[in-house]
This record gives sequence, C-alpha cells and structure tokens, in this order.
Amino acid sequence: MSVAIKFEIKGTPTTGYVLFKTYEEIGYNKLASFQQLVGGLIEPVAYIDGAVLLMNENALNDGLLAWRVPPELERIVPEHFRVNGHKVLCGPVILVADDGEDYHGFKTVELAENALK
Repeated sequence: MSVAIKFEIKGTPTTGYVLFKTYEEIGYNKLASFQQLVGGLIEPVAYIDGAVLLMNENALNDGLLAWRVPPELERIVPEHFRVNGHKVLCGPVILVADDGEDYHGFKTVELAENALK
C-alpha cells in the first residue's frame, strides 16, 4: 500500500466550507489513482525534496472552489499563487512522492507527513 495526502474543501454556501486533509490509498494504476483524487488531469503545482504537489489542471475552468492555503502548505506553494495577499489553490490537491523519475505514493503516512515539514 502507498498513500497520498489529499487536501480538499467541502461544503455549501449555506453550511459553510471546511478544508479536509485525508490520507488516500494509491492503487496499482498510479496515474488513474492520481487523476481520480484530483478529479481530472494532473498538473504539478510545486516540487519539493522527494515530493510533488498535484492539482487538477482544469480546476479553474471547471469552476472548482478556490481556497486559502493552510500553514502546512505555505512553504510549498509558489508565490505566483498569491491572491489578495494569500496563497490559494483550487479544487482538490494531493501530495505524492517524487523520486526524480516517477510520481508514486508514499510508503507510509509518516513519510508523507515528513515531506510537509
């Protein structure tokens, strides 16, 4: 089993919105798993040592919600994602391992969390 960290905003204008952080299992077909988790074609947002942050490349065109980046992602998300003084992302994003040749899930939740530090 391998895992990715997923950040996704859920809610409605009536109930309000909440940012969820979950650990998702990556299946045998990694690309299909990544695309399912972000809801479309994947696009790298940022590379960090041993990991990459991926989002849906059509998130804005698909009308997915934009959300303020939480403190644990602040150092990862590039400056050009800043809007009105705050870094924002759109739609679900996932953090997965990157060995320089391929993207894949982290072997453990602990390794995934360490990538955020």
